[in-house]
Amino acid sequence: MRIAVFDENEARLHVRALAEMLTQSVEDGALIGFVLPFDEPQALTHWEDVFRSVREGERLLICADIDGRVVGTVQLYLSPEPNAPHRAEVYKLLVHRDFQRQGIGLALMQAVEREAMARKRSLLLLDTVEGGASERLYRRLNWHEVGSVPHHFVDPHGQPKVSIYFMKHLSL
Repeated sequence: MRIAVFDENEARLHVRALAEMLTQSVEDGALIGFVLPFDEPQALTHWEDVFRSVREGERLLICADIDGRVVGTVQLYLSPEPNAPHRAEVYKLLVHRDFQRQGIGLALMQAVEREAMARKRSLLLLDTVEGGASERLYRRLNWHEVGSVPHHFVDPHGQPKVSIYFMKHLSL
């Protein structure tokens, strides 16, 4: 497995795999900002927005590939605000359904921390659904719960869910 920060050009080479992974994640119930029905054109539009953000230097797109096939991804949004040069937010940790429970999510989150530190970001933030596999992963990685928000968002089927906010301080 290779973990790498993809620039816009490399990411575009894998846009179909990224779109498939996003669509599968929504279909499987992931709480990543989308509701059903969700299709490939919507996924491709999402990735175009991500590619623009990568090109503009707002975020990093970190991908895991196995034998040239992208099987996981996570985004690190580098807060551009003048009063937040130390902060970044983690978005949309996705692992292809055929490759889950193989340590890919863990490897991607470790890469997020390395990349954040390399960019002098000492505070990371994220939110996730209460009770999901991601919550367990973040707790294992020593992320600290800041709080929860009932009915913060709905799942892909429209059911209200609780979000949990996490933070992690990194030693630079």
